[in-house]
Amino acid sequence: MTMAHPLTHNEIFMVSPINAILEGLYETPLTIAELKQHGDFGIGTFNDLNGELILLNGIAYRFDVDGLVHMVNDEEKTPFAAACFFEPFSDEEIQSPLDYSAFSHFLERCLPSPNLLYAIRVEGRFSRIRTRSVPRTENYTPLVEATAFQKELLLENVEGTLVGFHTPKFMPSINVPGYHFHFISKDCRYGGHLLECTLSCGRLSLQICSRLLLNMPMTLDYLSVDFNRDAREDLEKAER
Repeated sequence: MTMAHPLTHNEIFMVSPINAILEGLYETPLTIAELKQHGDFGIGTFNDLNGELILLNGIAYRFDVDGLVHMVNDEEKTPFAAACFFEPFSDEEIQSPLDYSAFSHFLERCLPSPNLLYAIRVEGRFSRIRTRSVPRTENYTPLVEATAFQKELLLENVEGTLVGFHTPKFMPSINVPGYHFHFISKDCRYGGHLLECTLSCGRLSLQICSRLLLNMPMTLDYLSVDFNRDAREDLEKAER
């Protein structure tokens, strides 16, 4: 089990609020090396939306637009990511198949309260899993426009890991409310942003995160943007 850094125990670090991504601010100077100072477990994207990001066991991977996996170096930069040092407080076995609706209800039953942040890891076999990746996108293109060009990947009978977070409903300007997962196959060949899945069996590991460290990018774009979008409505279109 990975041990949490004593100064960041049960803390989620975020590179920027999700509102910045919704507005199309896809460039910051924050590197993967800096992200790893705050966690060994996380999800996000890369500058210019150049692939989906997953951080698992301290290793950063990129899913390109075709859902293929590539390891990335520490000099890569991210405009949006959430990370923590993963140290679960509970593990639950999943022994019977769950479609996506049943899987969501199962997650809800496992949470002590919907009003906290959680880091969630699910290792298992999936009879069906659908993911997406977004092509490299020009800065200032709103996220709802970028995701209109997303490319989906359908995998069947595959083993792998879901890495994600639960964010309370009252925080839509900070992060995606509810569940936000990225998937990587066990052979580290395929993955992306989770759209839906059917889980055959597996293990759910859950960590309560009672603290949030939110980085505010000190870029001209961020300092001058007018955050006037309806975050909840745009996220429903872009993330689901």
